[in-house]
Parts: sequence; structure tokens; C-alpha cells
Amino acid sequence: MVRLACLLVLCASPGFAQLLSDGRDRREIPFVVVDGKPMLEVTVNGQPGQMMLDNGTPETVMLNREAADLAPGQEVARGNAASGQPIIVMLHDAPVLAVDGQAMELPAKVVSGDFGFVEAGFGAGFMGFLGSPFVEPHPFLLDYARKRLVVLRAGTFALSPQDVRGEIVFSYWKGEQPTAAVRIGEEAMLVDFDTGDNGTLYLRPATQAALARAGLLTGGPDLWKLKSIRLGDMEFGPLTVTLVQAGGPKDFRRSGPADFLRLGAIFLADTPTLWDFPRNRLIFLAPAAALFADPALPD
Repeated sequence: MVRLACLLVLCASPGFAQLLSDGRDRREIPFVVVDGKPMLEVTVNGQPGQMMLDNGTPETVMLNREAADLAPGQEVARGNAASGQPIIVMLHDAPVLAVDGQAMELPAKVVSGDFGFVEAGFGAGFMGFLGSPFVEPHPFLLDYARKRLVVLRAGTFALSPQDVRGEIVFSYWKGEQPTAAVRIGEEAMLVDFDTGDNGTLYLRPATQAALARAGLLTGGPDLWKLKSIRLGDMEFGPLTVTLVQAGGPKDFRRSGPADFLRLGAIFLADTPTLWDFPRNRLIFLAPAAALFADPALPD
């Protein structure tokens, strides 16, 4: 996970960009999967590359100035990646950005980070992150089976009872991720959903010990397995997560040493999910839901 954490300053950028243009009710955008994350084809000032769809990035875009040819910038913040690397954030005049061939309307100023340290994993054409303002205006789903981001216009599609496994209502604060409650055995904690993370469990030592005694948490030292979790009236599992000690040296959250689960790309790849920001809900779909290939809603 390379989403920024603990920045002292971030310039809030309006969400001008629209993945769904006027006159269209549905758009399918192909993506490739790199380290479990959805990567969309883009051009930045005509330069081709890929950007990660990361709803954990609060900016419309956060560009990688190690790869993108950007106008000279001005430093506005310093912080750390969630993996610990120091990041200097700079403000630039917006470039010309196209996603899958469609030009995006960006704010006059955009931010960049020095993300050269992730290029070994994501490739030299890694141009940065497409943040939450891209996907907040419309319901969308990440169809990992067909490797398509499907963007929908609210009110133009219907779901049958056979299409829906269940749903939860989430809370949402700008700059954060959709947040709800989860139960793991007898332990209750907050959970959020982040396309730019593979899945992270933050636990205090006492909670980790309790879950291990109950047989609900096994593995380590790098990857751990949660036997099951409950979201609303739904049960999911087993789940693979990275374990971080809450409040420990690798915990860069601003929320303090609380137990917390972040469900990310591994969970989302196995759990078809319709993200409905306009109604603050996540709808978990059946794998054969008609929404994945509805002939009444062509591209």
C-alpha cells in the first residue's frame, strides 16, 4: 500500500473530473491488475502510462513526478507512505490527463509525490493515483472477472433479489474511506474499504492474542488469515491480510492505536461490490448478477 498517511497539509482539490460523461448511463473502462490493484491506462500530457484507482487518495489525482512530465512545482506538504517511505508533496499546474482515451477536467492545480520507490513493482510508466473524487459522483463496480471498471448513472439500472447478496450503509468523511462496523468473533471494530490496499488488520496486542486463542487469526509473520468476519448479516472469509500492531512503529494512521480492519483489493477481487457513494451504501453482488453484462446498458 502506498497511499499517503499523516500529511500535515493537503490542498483540497475540487472533483472536476468525470469518468461518466454527459449523455451516457454506463461506461466500462478496462484495467489491469498489478500487485492486486486496479491500474487504468492513461496519458499525461500525451505520455502513456498507468494510474492506480485508489479511493484512499483524497485528491482528484496524485501524480508521480518521477514518471510524469509536469510543470515545475511548489512544495506544500511532507508525510509518509503507509509503507513508511517519506513523501514530499508538490503543487503543479494541471497537465492534460486522459483516462482510457477520454480527457478529464482537472482542477487548475494538482499535487504530485515522489513515487519512484514503487516503480519496481508498478513499472516505469506508473503515473500515480486516481483518487476518490473520480468515483464519488456515480455508482461503480470493479469487475475483476472481466477486468472492467463499470461506472453507472444512478437511477438507470435495477437489481433483482437474485443479484444481491446483501448491503451495508457506510459513513464517509472527505479524505477518508467508506467506513462501517465489522465483527470478528467476539471483537467489534471499525472497517473501511480501500481499492489501493491489499488488506490490513490493525490490532492491539491483547486483541491479537484473543483472536489467536479463538482460532480466528492464524499465519504470519508477513501474511495472516482471518477465518471469518461479519458485515451486517453477511459472513465472509477466510481473508488474507497484513497485520500491523495498532499504535506500533508501522502504524501511520492519524486515528490512534485502535483495532481496525481495512478491506482492500484481495477482498474486492473475490467479492463483487457495487459502490454507491450517492446513497452511502455498499451492495455485495452475486457473481452472476445481471449488472455485470446487461445488454440494456451498452457501453
